[in-house]
Amino acid sequence: MAAAVVIGVVLLLGMAAVAGYAARTLPAGSSVPLNAGMPEYSYWVPKPLGLAAWLTVGVVTFAAVAAITLNTLAANWATSLRVVLLPCAMLVVLAAEAGAVITARQQYLVRQTPAETPVTEPEAAPEANAAAEANAAADAAEANAVAEAEAAAEAEATPEPLSGIDSTDEISF
Repeated sequence: MAAAVVIGVVLLLGMAAVAGYAARTLPAGSSVPLNAGMPEYSYWVPKPLGLAAWLTVGVVTFAAVAAITLNTLAANWATSLRVVLLPCAMLVVLAAEAGAVITARQQYLVRQTPAETPVTEPEAAPEANAAAEANAAADAAEANAVAEAEAAAEAEATPEPLSGIDSTDEISF
């Protein structure tokens, strides 16, 4: 049982580390989602409030599940359940917090992406246009020559039909 509590504390410290990372890397104006399942139904709150809420969820989950598994009422439970329940619950909450931070970072990057503007090429000199057209014509001629060579090689590789056998003849066994 002590191992479950130690692992739960380590995962709670991991939640604090994720919150510290998010506080340091997310910009001041960003928001963090709070969700209880589907991301489409997230409630977006300001970064300090969101990170504090996720830590609070972690502490409350740790306290509630630890109190249940260490209680004498759970003495008749299977030992394996009592050992894995707290770490599993903490791991789910840690993954949810990390997912919220990743979503917040992606959402901020999407909002900060500049609008796509078409890139136009400047007008080229007439000499450059003539040279480009000559290069394109040479490339087309080379492509035609290669295609003709491949067709000739394929025609040579095609076997001739066997003589003396008509495809309409019946074969009997």
